[in-house]
Amino acid sequence: MSSPEALIAALQAPVPNAPDPETTNFVARFKLRDSPYFANSEGFAESVIKSDPAKMMQVMYDHGSSDWRDVLRYKVRMPVAIFTGEYSANLPSQRWAHSVIPGSKLYVYTKAEQGDHFLMFKNPAKFTADLMAFLEEGSKN
Repeated sequence: MSSPEALIAALQAPVPNAPDPETTNFVARFKLRDSPYFANSEGFAESVIKSDPAKMMQVMYDHGSSDWRDVLRYKVRMPVAIFTGEYSANLPSQRWAHSVIPGSKLYVYTKAEQGDHFLMFKNPAKFTADLMAFLEEGSKN
């Protein structure tokens, strides 16, 4: 996204009922419901996370209008796990973040591993194993 406005427009754009399974659009990836884990987690998430679409758009606008490069490059000084995937439109920026954050570890999930914005819901067993290994490795240092 080149601007916060473009990000908001992408979030608000209509998504087909049957999105292309190869899309990197994270709203469309959400709508795919292409993992039994994800389908099972939706009811739980809706009961725990109350979201207001207008407030969500404000958060996304604020996030998209901030330049995080200096924060990532100069202020993050602890081990960081960055989870992404081949279906993520943000993979280039996540690779860059990994390159400038000392001690970071980049996990790039394949398409077969449900590597998109919702990988923690779609492949929770792998995500949890990878996160636990990262945390255990960090506790040894």
